[in-house]
Amino acid sequence: MTVKRSIGELYGSYFFEPDSLIYVNRAVETFEVVEHRHDFVELTYVFEGSGVHYINGEAIAVSRGDVFFLPVGVSHVFRPSTLRKERQLIVYNCVLDVRFMAGLPGAFPESADILAMFSGSSATWLQARDTGDFLPLFMELYREYAGKPPGYRSLLTVLVVRIFIGLYRRASTDGAEGGAWSPVHQAIAHMEAHYRSKELSLEKLAEVSKLSERQFSRLFQKQTGMSYLAYLHHLRIEAACRLLKASADTVSSIASSVGYTDMKFFHRLFKRTTGLTPGQYRAAAAGEGEKLRR
Repeated sequence: MTVKRSIGELYGSYFFEPDSLIYVNRAVETFEVVEHRHDFVELTYVFEGSGVHYINGEAIAVSRGDVFFLPVGVSHVFRPSTLRKERQLIVYNCVLDVRFMAGLPGAFPESADILAMFSGSSATWLQARDTGDFLPLFMELYREYAGKPPGYRSLLTVLVVRIFIGLYRRASTDGAEGGAWSPVHQAIAHMEAHYRSKELSLEKLAEVSKLSERQFSRLFQKQTGMSYLAYLHHLRIEAACRLLKASADTVSSIASSVGYTDMKFFHRLFKRTTGLTPGQYRAAAAGEGEKLRR
């Protein structure tokens, strides 16, 4: 049975300022943003921390220096390894209107060849590791967009083109990777649908992925950067965060609903993951909600 994921929609009109086809920010990733697809192109740089980047259902372990190209229609979301302030997952995002992309061909030499892999229905997501050339470009993008000095729009365009050229070179030398579905992903989908179950086991997940337990454990670690058990705890704590924020249920009730019967273990794991106790997390979330209502 295919497990359906809940995927939201983001629209460029929410980000772009009048007369601007580029938006740049620096964001701290949390558990609050839902997996989403969008009607714009996105370039992303992992600046600090580590976690998992879900792209079209595939889980990719990420850390400082990972660069991503995400075309229109690809679903994705970042999830941090922890919410502790000293280990936050921080990313630079450069959002590009499709009209910006449509205006680039012919704007510089070799543009048709370089942009072919980033445009049209055949475009797929790409990942590359920075060796020192991408970070200065993303940092300058952010400074120019935030400061908006004279001529900043022209410089933003130049910087974006340089990033595309860098990704094109990596892909041309097999240094960038695209996504592909593997047996582990069906197990991940199964975990996302059944993480509450106390019967979710290594044996069951290996069966779902049609691998031996040893093969499954090895491939899961390679694909996600964590063990299946660490990933399961990740899903459960993420769900607990949502319930603490959105419901008035007791902490013990929430712990039980996401798969934990040992309250001491749940409290210890929750604080280790988020840096807060469940009660502190709920109070902080309530405080943020009150600020938004003012």
